[in-house]
Amino acid sequence: MIKSFLNVFISLLIIMDPLGNLPFFILFTREKTSSERRKVAAIATLTACIILIFFGLTGDFALRFFGISLPSFKIAGGFIFFIYALQMLHLIPGGVKTSTEEKQEGMEKENVALVPLATPLLAGPGAITAVLVWRDKMGYVSQTAYILAAVVLACLAVYLIFHFGEKISQALGVGGIRVITRIMGFLLAVIAVQFIVSGFQQLF
Repeated sequence: MIKSFLNVFISLLIIMDPLGNLPFFILFTREKTSSERRKVAAIATLTACIILIFFGLTGDFALRFFGISLPSFKIAGGFIFFIYALQMLHLIPGGVKTSTEEKQEGMEKENVALVPLATPLLAGPGAITAVLVWRDKMGYVSQTAYILAAVVLACLAVYLIFHFGEKISQALGVGGIRVITRIMGFLLAVIAVQFIVSGFQQLF
């Protein structure tokens, strides 16, 4: 169970990509005070947490309602993860998680915590897909509790990174953040391939 918990937590943290999204958070809150930035970080991560917990609790019902099999969802999710990974590796242009219009709107809005920070940057299609797949795969109440705990812990980690964003950005610099993001992108690509392979194995 500890291995499953760590697997979900680390994978979800990679998909949410807090370091990769840190420059957006700093950009969107550059005109705010320190206390206001902390409030935005708290609202964004709490909202993302609520969204992911909702899908974690109701994911199997959503799949059954639309008549979607778990293998098909795994394959589709794997492709989504792989596109995210290519973006994190800077092998394809950005704009998968959020469009240029959403970013521009985020810079102009007073409250950016809900859109685009909470969704689609943190609780986007990739994170939601991952939670749905893990929820449907595990099934048992005790195992679902591990998923929900991993979601809460991942969102807490994102909040801490945003909370200390200025210091982290200064310490790592643009180059450091890019290196870590690319490493996370490579790991996400591996997770994506595993999702796709597992989905095809279950199909055939």
